[in-house]
Amino acid sequence: MSLDDAGKTVGSRLREARISRSYSLEDLAIATGLTEAEISAIEVGTSIDALHIERIEHALG
Repeated sequence: MSLDDAGKTVGSRLREARISRSYSLEDLAIATGLTEAEISAIEVGTSIDALHIERIEHALG
């Protein structure tokens, strides 16, 4: 699995977790202190910032 594929896999799992908890991008941005654009970039796999991913995981429980 390439790093690009790994980023897309992580991002899609985070998106599924966000949606299953009924969080909008705006809700998660407020909970994490990240921007909606930063979260979206992670969800589509164009950003793999470990600290941002950790903040999202913490907010989603």
